[in-house]
Amino acid sequence: MLETVEKQAPATTGGGAKIELKNLKHSDFASQETYCFEASVYIDGKKAGTVSNQGCGGCHSYHPNTLYQSLKAEADKLPPHEWRLNEEVLTIQPDADTIISELVTEALAIKDLKSGMRRRILFIGENGEVFETQAMTAAALAVQLVRKDLYEKLKTKTILNLLPFPEALSIYIKGAK
Repeated sequence: MLETVEKQAPATTGGGAKIELKNLKHSDFASQETYCFEASVYIDGKKAGTVSNQGCGGCHSYHPNTLYQSLKAEADKLPPHEWRLNEEVLTIQPDADTIISELVTEALAIKDLKSGMRRRILFIGENGEVFETQAMTAAALAVQLVRKDLYEKLKTKTILNLLPFPEALSIYIKGAK
């Protein structure tokens, strides 16, 4: 069964166009090598088509095929992505799948972060890892978040619940990798 992540996923500017996923449905249990999902794709506010992946590896499916061409054209405007693997730097030019996968990843991270912060205190450990407290009621969470000694008690400098959401999300995504 596919779960609806949220009505509208985050937008990206791929070389200039505003690209959004709406009506995103994700199935965690069916995601094996890739995300199993389906979503509507909007470019500059207009529905351009749909994208999906069965979750068994392989590329995304685009309907109509002109959607793939439009996304590829936007991806070609983006700078290459770089990753470090030990001492080696890997460089990959983004493509349509890259844009969509990043949007799905961000939407799932938003859902996870909102869910976590609803009942727990999320904070960053010494190595940049994300940690969370045990679940508590909303009232207990509110009391804990105003404690003057909270940072000292958690032995942290960063409490995600107390940051503006976009900043917390950025830190959460980095710490979750």
